[in-house]
Amino acid sequence: MIERVLLENWRSHLKSEFYFKKGTNILVGAIGSGKSSVMDAISFALFGTFPSLQSKKISLQELILAKPNPADFAKVSLTFSIDNEQYTVERTIYRNRATEAKLYKENKLIAAKPKDVN
Repeated sequence: MIERVLLENWRSHLKSEFYFKKGTNILVGAIGSGKSSVMDAISFALFGTFPSLQSKKISLQELILAKPNPADFAKVSLTFSIDNEQYTVERTIYRNRATEAKLYKENKLIAAKPKDVN
């Protein structure tokens, strides 16, 4: 179950944190407020991609917050649990260097390369 999502410099989110509980969770907001960006971030955290990125409608660089001041990176952190064990996946996109990915199990690093996290 997804427990928490943290977005930093991700599209329109300077720093946003979402907590999820068992059952149905709903994101509500005005058009353009970033609801779809949250869903894209969840997919990106889990799989390293999402539909608009796969179809090349958007580039990795376009995910990094550009306004009001351009950021140097965008980061997605997603915490989830499986069989009472907690995992956190973190993916960071940089403007001028390779993307990073890390996977933690019970706060211990278990993978530190995108190919290993995927």
